[in-house]
Amino acid sequence: MADTSAASGSAPKDGDHAPTSRQCSADDVQDVEGSGEEQQSVQNKAVSDLGARPRCFKNTFQEVAFVFMATIAMATNTFLTGSTVIVTAAIGRDLGMTQSQISWISAAATLTAGAFQLALGQLADLLGRKAVFLFGMGCFSAGCLIVAFARNPFWMDILCGVLGLASAMVVPPAIGILGAAYDVPSQRKNWAFASFSAGNPLGFALGSIVCGIAARIFDWRAGFILLAIIWAILGVASVWIVPSVEAFEPAPFKTRLKRALRHFDSVGTVLTITGIGMLTAALTLGPDDGWKSAHIISMLIIGAFLLVGFVYWESRWEYPLMPLHVWKNRNFSLLVLTAILGMMSFASSNFWLALFMQEISSYDALTVAVHLLPQVIAGIIWNIVAASILHSVNNTLIMAVGAFSYVGANLLLTFQKANTIYWGFIFPSLVINVIGADFQFNVTNMYVMQSLPIEQQSLAGGIFNMLIRLGSTIAIGVSTAVYSSVEAAQAEGADTVVPPDGILRVCRSCKSELLLPAFPSHRYARQLAQ
Repeated sequence: MADTSAASGSAPKDGDHAPTSRQCSADDVQDVEGSGEEQQSVQNKAVSDLGARPRCFKNTFQEVAFVFMATIAMATNTFLTGSTVIVTAAIGRDLGMTQSQISWISAAATLTAGAFQLALGQLADLLGRKAVFLFGMGCFSAGCLIVAFARNPFWMDILCGVLGLASAMVVPPAIGILGAAYDVPSQRKNWAFASFSAGNPLGFALGSIVCGIAARIFDWRAGFILLAIIWAILGVASVWIVPSVEAFEPAPFKTRLKRALRHFDSVGTVLTITGIGMLTAALTLGPDDGWKSAHIISMLIIGAFLLVGFVYWESRWEYPLMPLHVWKNRNFSLLVLTAILGMMSFASSNFWLALFMQEISSYDALTVAVHLLPQVIAGIIWNIVAASILHSVNNTLIMAVGAFSYVGANLLLTFQKANTIYWGFIFPSLVINVIGADFQFNVTNMYVMQSLPIEQQSLAGGIFNMLIRLGSTIAIGVSTAVYSSVEAAQAEGADTVVPPDGILRVCRSCKSELLLPAFPSHRYARQLAQ
C-alpha cells in the first residue's frame, strides 16, 4: 500500500499562491525589521512549516483561544454525560427515582443531542455560526443552573433533555468555523483539528472529575451550579474570541431569516428528530421494559420507518439536511462506519467502567473521577501525536492502530474482577482505549469536513456528530440488554466467565478492524491533499 502524506497535504512553498475564500484566507507574511533577505527567508520557512494564520483571527492569542473554545464545544455533550453518570446514584436517592427514571438522566441528553444535530448544523450555516454558538453556550449555562434546583424525577429528566439540546447547539457552528477558517491544508490545520477532536473522548473524564470534586465537597447540585458558572464565563469570553466566519454574504437579519426559512429542510428535521427520538427511546427503555413489550416494538418499527422516509425525502429536497451524494464515496462511508463502531466501543466502555467502580468497587464520585484521570492525560498526549503524524503517516495505518487499540483495551477489561487491582487492567485500558478515539476521530473528522463545501461546514459537523451520538446510544442500549440477559441466566444457575458487556465491546471493536482492508488510503490522501 502506497505511503502517503494525507490529511494536511503538502506545505506551501515560496512562490505558491495560497487558496483564498470569502470566509477566511491566509494572512500575508508580515515584514521583518532588519536587512531583510536572511530574516525574511527564516520567517517564510517558519510559516511554510506550520502554515499561515487565517485572516479571521486578529492575532495568535485569539486563534489559540478559539481552538480551545471549539474543543470545549466538542466536549460539552460528553462532559455532561460524565457529570451525570458520576452522580446518578446520588440523584436517584435524593429525588426518589426509579431505575428507569435514573437511566433517562443520561439518555435524555443523548437523545436530544443526537436528534437535533443535523437541524442545528443547517441552521448555523443559514442564520449565523457565531450567533448560534453564543446562544447555545448561554442555554447550556442557564440549563445547568435550572437542573441544580430540580425537585422531582420528571423535571430532572426533562431538563437533562434540554441540556442535551443546548450541548448539540454549540458543536456544528464551532466545527463550521474551524472548517471554513482552515480551508487550506497545513500543519496548522492538523493541530487545530486534533485539539478539537480531543474534546469528544476527554469530555467524559473531565466531566466526571469536575462534578466528582463538587459532589464530594458539597452535593450533586453543586456540580451543576459549577458547570453553569464555567459555561457562563466561557460564553461571555466567546463574544470576543469567536470570529464571525459565515456561509452567507453580509445582509440584514430579516433578509437572512427569509432565506433561511426558504432553504431550511423542515420536513427532514421533523422526520429525523422523531425517527431518532423513537429509536433512541426504544433502545433506552428496552432493557427495563422488555424488548417484547408492545410499546418498545412499535417505537422501533415507527422510528425505523421514519428514518427510511427521511432518506427518501433527502433524495428529493433541493437543500437536504444530509446530502446523500457523500455516501456514494466509498472512503466516506467506510471511514464514518469504522469511526462509529469504534466510538460505540469507547462510549460503552466508559459507561460500564464508571458503573463498575460505583457498584462493585464502592467508590464515591470523587474516587471514580480520580481513577479516570489517566484517560484525560493520555488523551492529550495521543492527540499531540495525532496532530504530528496526520500529514506524514499512512492514514490506513492510523485507523488500524486505533481499531487494535479498542480491541486491546476492551480485552483487558474483560479480565477485570472485583478483587483485581486497578493497575492491572483498568489503568492500561484507559490509556490504550483513548488511542482509538483520538486517532480514528481525527482522521474521519478531517475527511468528513472536506467532503462538503465551505458553506456547509456546520452541516458536515452535524452529520458526523449525529451519527456518533446515535451509535453511542445504541451501544449502551444493546450492551445493557446483553448484560441483563446474562444476569438473568446467572440467577438461574448458569455461569458466565466473561462479562457480557466485555464480549459486546470486543466484537464491536473487531468489526471496526474488518473494514480496514477495504479502505484505500492512497485515494483518501490524494483527496485530502486537494
